[in-house]
Amino acid sequence: MVRIGGGDREALRRLFNQYRLPLFALAVRMVGDHGAAEELLQDCFVRIWRSAGTYDAHQSQPFTWTVTILRRMCIDHLRRRRPEIADVDAAESPTEDSVRATVVRHEMSEQVSRALGHLSEGPRAALELSLFSGLTHEEIANRLRLPLGTAKAWIRRGLVALRGELQDFSR
Repeated sequence: MVRIGGGDREALRRLFNQYRLPLFALAVRMVGDHGAAEELLQDCFVRIWRSAGTYDAHQSQPFTWTVTILRRMCIDHLRRRRPEIADVDAAESPTEDSVRATVVRHEMSEQVSRALGHLSEGPRAALELSLFSGLTHEEIANRLRLPLGTAKAWIRRGLVALRGELQDFSR
């Protein structure tokens, strides 16, 4: 955020690439319109570009700050669209708890991705096939052309390593 506040376009691009998918999903969920969500996301990053100098790392994480900006913009959009609504209806806007859950899921996703990146190639591939593709041990062994015992061992080792990497996150 400091770099963005100093006018670093590359830092903004990296922030956009990192956060665009969860932020877009949040905007779609709030406003119920893909086109409006795309515009809101773009406007959100323009606002981030202009106000990154006001970001305070002691107040929130960058993702939380970004979600707050986008959420306020979505609420403003809904109010403009339906001015008779004095306050955004709970059905149209996620609750603070659901926004917090989105933030936590995103942070955990980043943590899992980093943890998977620390695994060696074999256990990582086996674990990803198990977790993200839902393949059985036998299917993983066949796909990776491994003995079944090796596939099971790699998955087990990968899970143990992930548990160690993610212990700090669960506290």
